[in-house]
Amino acid sequence: MIDPTQLAGVLELLAQALRALPSGAAAGLPIAQPQPSKTVGEWLDVHLREMEVGRGYREQTLRNKRSLIAHCRRLWGARPLAELRPPEIVAGLRTFPARQGSTAHRVMRELSDAYAEAIAAGWCRDNPAANLKPPKHTVQRKRLTLETWQQMRALAKASGQVWLENLLLLALVTGQRRGDLVKMRFDDVVGGELRVEQQKEAGKGYGFRVAIPLGLRLDAIGMTVGEVIEHCRAAGDPGPTLIRKTVGGRLEVSSLSNAFAACFAAVSGAADPGPRLRPSLHEVRSLSARLYKGQGIDVQTLLGHKDADVTAMYVDDRGLSAREWKRVALSPPPGGPMANLTLNPAPAGFFVSGD
Repeated sequence: MIDPTQLAGVLELLAQALRALPSGAAAGLPIAQPQPSKTVGEWLDVHLREMEVGRGYREQTLRNKRSLIAHCRRLWGARPLAELRPPEIVAGLRTFPARQGSTAHRVMRELSDAYAEAIAAGWCRDNPAANLKPPKHTVQRKRLTLETWQQMRALAKASGQVWLENLLLLALVTGQRRGDLVKMRFDDVVGGELRVEQQKEAGKGYGFRVAIPLGLRLDAIGMTVGEVIEHCRAAGDPGPTLIRKTVGGRLEVSSLSNAFAACFAAVSGAADPGPRLRPSLHEVRSLSARLYKGQGIDVQTLLGHKDADVTAMYVDDRGLSAREWKRVALSPPPGGPMANLTLNPAPAGFFVSGD
């Protein structure tokens, strides 16, 4: 007969053993075991194959992903997947020069995503990049000002580059990306709206769809979307797209960027900061957002952003207005956030001190 004290001791040992098992093992469920012998590079091979086959990414997105994964492989590919530690990641990210801060940020994010999927696949248990602070990144590319845009439009008009003037106008009044600008067609105008299905799909298989009223007016240039479309219609030979060659043919995306860069350099002269710092065509999108925001337009929907924080980056003028006086409004704008706010009268005997 077993002594009760001994039996209690045996039962306690069994309980400790059961508690030490991974969740589900006691019930006989299969457990995905970490594979510490596998390297970061080996998992990146699997991670990349899954993106290429089953994610529905566009080829340009895949090229960007491959570039980021190549950086991850170069920096940490030989390390065992389960042994990479946060200090090693930070040390690797510090090898990027300051001008490549945005690349370092994207590399860290890609590494974190890769680890999240490795955990789900049972290759490891922890994500060493999950709680790291993103590398500091200061955007160096200059914002485009309305004054410079106006100078560029005047130059394009005077030099006979009709399609370039149309590009500048259409980019500013619609706030769309260059890939969407180049494919806009006259038959995209339906029911008094310009309908744009943005090319940027963000992994969804379809782009954000925005219907821009033809009556939307950009006060800074005194033109509506509809008026700009008619301006495009009158320029050059007939063709299906709003922006087109003089003979009516469709333009390439690279042609838009190259012409914009040359025009900016021409109006800037000696003040041109150079290719790395000068505003790109994409900066017209930011200028459009800033101008429309001043009119109280729903900029987030116009740009097609799901996240308001992304829109906030576009309306940030990066210090252009830092030295301007910001005036406090004496009354809220019509329809503004305070429009329906009712203030209760102050109780009897209540007064506001002058302190």
